[in-house]
Amino acid sequence: MSKSKWFVLCLLILFVGIFATGFYTLSEVLIEKTVKIEEQNIIEKNGEYYLLIDERELSLSKNFYDKIELEKYNEYKIKYVYNRLKKNDGEVVMLKRYGEQPWGE
Repeated sequence: MSKSKWFVLCLLILFVGIFATGFYTLSEVLIEKTVKIEEQNIIEKNGEYYLLIDERELSLSKNFYDKIELEKYNEYKIKYVYNRLKKNDGEVVMLKRYGEQPWGE
C-alpha cells in the first residue's frame, strides 16, 4: 500500500472515530426535576445503590444515598444524566432536599 493511500485511510478512520464520539456525546440528556422518593424507588445491587425514576435505574453514589432521609422528607430535587443510545443507564449528578437552602441544611 502506498503512503498516500495509507494516509487517506488513517484520515478516514480518524474522521469516523471523531464523528462517532461526537454523536455519542450529543446523545446525552440532562434532566432536572422534583420527585417524591419512596422506599421502593431505591434498590441495592451488589453493594451499589440505584434510584428508580422515569423507568430508569439511575446509579446513586453513596454520598447521595446518605443524604436521603425518607423518615423526615420524601421530596427531593434531582439532576440526572442518561444517554439516549443506551436503554437503561443513567447517573444522579445532583440530589438535595426540596426547599433546602444552598448554604446548608
